[in-house]
Amino acid sequence: MLRFVVVGGSIAGVACAYALQEVGHQVLVVERGDGRCNSHGGIRCPPNMTRLLNHWGLGPAIARVSIKANRFTFRDGKSGEELGPLVLHEKLMKALAADFLYMQHGALHAMFVEFAKNAGVQFRYNTEVVSVDPWKGVVITRKGAKLSADVIIGADGYRSVVRPVVVGPEGIKGVMDKRVSVNITVPADLMRPHKDLFQLTVSPEWSLWLGDDCAMHGLLTSFKQEYAIVMHVPTNGKPTQDSWARSQPLDEKFLKLDRFEPKIQKLVRFAQTMTPTSHTIYEPFDNWVHESGRVVLVGEAAHPLMPNGSHNAAMSIEDAMTLSTLFSLPAAKSHTSVLLSAYEELRQPRCAATQASELRKRDFVCLPFGPEQQARDDGLRDARARALLDWDDAEEEFLRDTWEEYIDLFAFDAREAVEDWWTKWGRLYCTRRCQHPE
Repeated sequence: MLRFVVVGGSIAGVACAYALQEVGHQVLVVERGDGRCNSHGGIRCPPNMTRLLNHWGLGPAIARVSIKANRFTFRDGKSGEELGPLVLHEKLMKALAADFLYMQHGALHAMFVEFAKNAGVQFRYNTEVVSVDPWKGVVITRKGAKLSADVIIGADGYRSVVRPVVVGPEGIKGVMDKRVSVNITVPADLMRPHKDLFQLTVSPEWSLWLGDDCAMHGLLTSFKQEYAIVMHVPTNGKPTQDSWARSQPLDEKFLKLDRFEPKIQKLVRFAQTMTPTSHTIYEPFDNWVHESGRVVLVGEAAHPLMPNGSHNAAMSIEDAMTLSTLFSLPAAKSHTSVLLSAYEELRQPRCAATQASELRKRDFVCLPFGPEQQARDDGLRDARARALLDWDDAEEEFLRDTWEEYIDLFAFDAREAVEDWWTKWGRLYCTRRCQHPE
């Protein structure tokens, strides 16, 4: 049994804590906040994430707080015209053995905290970590307390304290994203009396409105009680906050609201506040594991993805499954550094590819008006009829062009990736190290 200290009570941190405790380790989560998650934003749970939650036996709990998606619908932002759908065909989802779900960020976080505490994970709230000694395996808090561990997990998010210890200050280089992501939540009760908005309160589709150099998407969360909106708008070179925690009064000019149809303008105006979040685009970090073999990064501390993408939570859950599966293998404590190196090797290319895919899809829906935007819209219109065909009736070339990248993302199984690594060379390597210790 190893002792883990997880710095940060994010979804990434609590999921790692739960998963590692479940495979027999002792885990302490250190969180600077009071443990309450006030986020009401919606998150998407793609099949690669849902599958792992089901493996942990969390499926019934997830079903109580989620909505199953049936399709993604692209619309012209100014007119509301349906440009084309991406239908989640039943046959495809059965092959993936998992659904695409929507849920509230706070509901998922609360669920993981509950399961982690029930599993025996210890939590220390209102405890800010100010430094880490990677060689001694010690976390130091602002009040001077020193917490020892065999492994320290940095799960403290976008502005991680642990990251510079692993990456080094010279290794953290990035450029400010040209767009800002804005979270807005509207109570569904305010929408239902309006005929033009009512359908949004009952439909399980994910709707995307494509505007001039901007976009908006929305989905139902929280037992159909809230409509979670994300708007991607250009920054015009102006700095904005990089925190999810602070909301501010709704600003129609900032949101470029006049670039959207009247129905959307009315919908957004129901909200009193908005939470804009800027994003620095980093080159993938060379190291996620400190050379001491005692400190490792997970979640946004390791791979700060674009805010409000489809795979932010999914990548964190995959990190947790990868670490816990590695540390459930029949390996000795002396193999800790080997297992952490395997985690880094398995996760880095996957997260880098996902980050590139997320940015590419975001830029696709945010094209400024012009020839490229017109070609995109024409392509969506041309594909509309084929997209609505039954899976067996659709053209193979169309399915491949439409779904190849999605399937690469959705079909990935973090647990199977570890098992493949162990079978190919992990078992042999650990056996040799036992026979010939360094």
